[in-house]
Amino acid sequence: MLKKIIEKNNKHMEKIYKNFKKDINKFFIGPASTNILDNILINYHGVNTKLNKLSHITIRNYNTIKVNLFDISLIKEVKNTILKSKLNLNVMISNKDIIIILPKINEDRRKELIKNVNFESEKNKIGIRKIRRIFNLKIKNLFKNKIINLDEKNQTTKEIQKFTDKYVEKINLKSINKIKNLIKI
Repeated sequence: MLKKIIEKNNKHMEKIYKNFKKDINKFFIGPASTNILDNILINYHGVNTKLNKLSHITIRNYNTIKVNLFDISLIKEVKNTILKSKLNLNVMISNKDIIIILPKINEDRRKELIKNVNFESEKNKIGIRKIRRIFNLKIKNLFKNKIINLDEKNQTTKEIQKFTDKYVEKINLKSINKIKNLIKI
């Protein structure tokens, strides 16, 4: 039973970490990449669908992405969705295509991106700690109801703290590396 609690704790923390990695990839500078549009969801017949499933996305040059939609009736919705995303992209419609121009990097943009990475980092570390609190409460209740003894409670709490420290450190390292890349380029 305690092993399952520890496994569930680890699984939840791993999920938060994976989502964090995916989220900070949207903060970019440098050459255009189709990956920056991975998190764009379009309402297609009542279902949120990833943009790359509804279009052909290509790189035109260093700072330009071309989106060729399979269903042209979505063009305005796609444009508005990209504009509403916090990616800070310039979006234009050209014939049946959407042209996305990445902003030129300047010091203000760099600072904004670093601030966003730090925000995501803190938000996800709070999520990890929240998971720890939830599972520690479960353990506390098991002890309170005399289902486990004090040694089991303390050992399981220590295990959960190890996972918490591990994932907080992974988030810190990923953030530091991302910020280094943002500063370097």
